[in-house]
Amino acid sequence: MTVAAFMLGDEILFVLGGLALFIFGINLMSDSLKAAAGNKLKMIIEKSTNTPLKGIFVGIALTVLMQTSSGTTALMIGLLRAGLLTLPQSVGIIMGANIGTTVTAFIIGLPVADYGLAMLFVGVIMTFIKQRKVHHIGGILAGLGMIFVGLNTMSMGLKPIASTQAAESMFLAFSNNWLLGTVFGTLFTTLVQSSSASIGILQRLYALNAEGIDSIALTGVVPILLGANIGTTITAFLASLGGNTESKRAAFVHILFNVVSAVIFLIFLLPYEALVLWFETRYLQPYSMLTIAFAHAFQNIVMTFILFFFIKQMIFLAKFFVKDKFEKQIPEEMFDEKLIHESPVLALEFVKKAILYMGSIVKDYFEIAREYSFKENSKLVQEAYTHEMMIDTYDQKLHDYLIKISQTGLDPKDSLKLSRDLDTIRDFERIGDHLTNIVEFFVERYQESQLLSEEGGRDLAELYQVLEDMLNHTLNCFETNSVEVAQHVVELEDVVDDMEEKFRYRYIERLKNGDVTFVIAANFADILANLERIGDHLLNIASSVIEPMYIPQSIAVPKPHEVDKDI
Repeated sequence: MTVAAFMLGDEILFVLGGLALFIFGINLMSDSLKAAAGNKLKMIIEKSTNTPLKGIFVGIALTVLMQTSSGTTALMIGLLRAGLLTLPQSVGIIMGANIGTTVTAFIIGLPVADYGLAMLFVGVIMTFIKQRKVHHIGGILAGLGMIFVGLNTMSMGLKPIASTQAAESMFLAFSNNWLLGTVFGTLFTTLVQSSSASIGILQRLYALNAEGIDSIALTGVVPILLGANIGTTITAFLASLGGNTESKRAAFVHILFNVVSAVIFLIFLLPYEALVLWFETRYLQPYSMLTIAFAHAFQNIVMTFILFFFIKQMIFLAKFFVKDKFEKQIPEEMFDEKLIHESPVLALEFVKKAILYMGSIVKDYFEIAREYSFKENSKLVQEAYTHEMMIDTYDQKLHDYLIKISQTGLDPKDSLKLSRDLDTIRDFERIGDHLTNIVEFFVERYQESQLLSEEGGRDLAELYQVLEDMLNHTLNCFETNSVEVAQHVVELEDVVDDMEEKFRYRYIERLKNGDVTFVIAANFADILANLERIGDHLLNIASSVIEPMYIPQSIAVPKPHEVDKDI
């Protein structure tokens, strides 16, 4: 066995390298599609999912557009965590995403793989063009080309491997044992976190039979296919960790849907296999890759149709297993446009509650950034980007909602309150941007193994503590309209300014004395500047409580180091 593995070393590398190209191509195409669509993806989800049926179509469209059900469910989980999507709405998206992801298998099965290198070449050339649309289209083409090149590379390695006695024994075991195939499909897809990759390999293996190589039979393919559908739920599960109750329930529904689908089709495994074989014999060539695509699509479409009538029961089970916890929640009436026409003043009150909820997300993000500043943890980086998306979404939603309220004709007092609210959400959004900058600065530092010096760590911890007090008092004064608490925020902002200046001077002295090494990631001064700017935005919020007509000092007379670089 060891000798065989050694002799097939190059072939194994072809398979692993091809798989890496395939997964990278999927991610590149997905990222380019999302970048081309911009924030429209989130808006589509929010505005078009008021019923589960609409959610299904949105889930299909988004997954076809993004070429990844994992990306759709992760985006959906983010909106659930922000409280901008309900559990019933998300169930439809989950079902639609399962149908949409089958399109990738059909693309793989099309006879265009020979053009993969041409697509890759043209796509890469286009990515050098700075024009945004052309650049993103280039990324899409390059990703698609990489998928086909990866598949062809895998095929070069799979042919000799599939011809070995060990492979034939394994294929025979899968064909004779549905449980083994299902478990393997689940574990492999969980490992690579891409059902498209699992199914792509299956399609190539199955197609080898047409070349005279006794590869895996249809009876072995179908259970692995069902297992792959279970394994793909890992992304939604991971995205829900650390989230609110609703996001965890959505992940539960996603797992439940795919597990129930697999179980039902395993019960009717023989008729299912017979149907797939009939379809291949009637409409396709023997051992066509499109056979696997059809089997995948048939399962997801049929189960979506069946389980659509059991959405309430799935939600009931999700609520039974994932219990309610006391959590911050936005008011249910938030963003209800009917309320604007019925009572714009009441709508304005709900806006205040939503802004406080946005502030609580900012506070959570602040804690994530602080923790990451002192200890590297890749999970915290993902949490950071999720919180940034949540804050940006709230900024846009609240801004649009407030503009609609302003058009109803408020009295001067309420109009003043609305203007203050617009400034407040902008300040919270800016704080989120600065926290993202800080996280990215520390990503650079960790990549360069540029750890904080002992003195630098103490300075940073001290500054974070003062800013935490500022943030807590800012949220307090905004909620209670307490001028006294707001005055305390103003006092603390002076402390932050003094600390930033003092700590920056200390850092320069450490550089001069050689106590710290200057490298690319020597960005301690930039980190201090971003923290100081957070203090400025907190000052703006508190000052508007003291004086509603307050003009932010950074706008009236900006200091040189206070100019907002992220505008």
